[in-house]
Amino acid sequence: MNNRATQILPHHRYVQSLGAPLACVQGTISKVFAGPENHHGANHQHFVIKIDKVLKFEGGTQNLAGTEVFVAVRFGDNEGLAQEIPGLQAGQPIEAQGEYISEASAYPTVDNSNPVLPVLHFTHHPVGYVKYEGQYYS
Repeated sequence: MNNRATQILPHHRYVQSLGAPLACVQGTISKVFAGPENHHGANHQHFVIKIDKVLKFEGGTQNLAGTEVFVAVRFGDNEGLAQEIPGLQAGQPIEAQGEYISEASAYPTVDNSNPVLPVLHFTHHPVGYVKYEGQYYS
């Protein structure tokens, strides 16, 4: 499967969009990486979610339930969150929305390698969000 959605979706008009399907998932944090990674001039908070339930998957066709997805949340500038999401811990429930980049289209990073997991990208305004411990971050 390639990175492109099976249809043109409203979120594709944003410059940060990769033209990928929009996924909204609930799951459990399986890993939190220490410290942010600076990627293309922006800080990103990294963690992995084991998907328990798919709430929405616009433009995609595969079943995501039961898979793990690497999440990179941009923060610290006017394009992402103001700051990191506080207190992320493995074993805790979480909900996230963003563009789903399949493992075949995801590129390896320091934290996402061996194996490269699918990526939930654009998990901030105006397309995505993270809900953790009752708080929305967008």
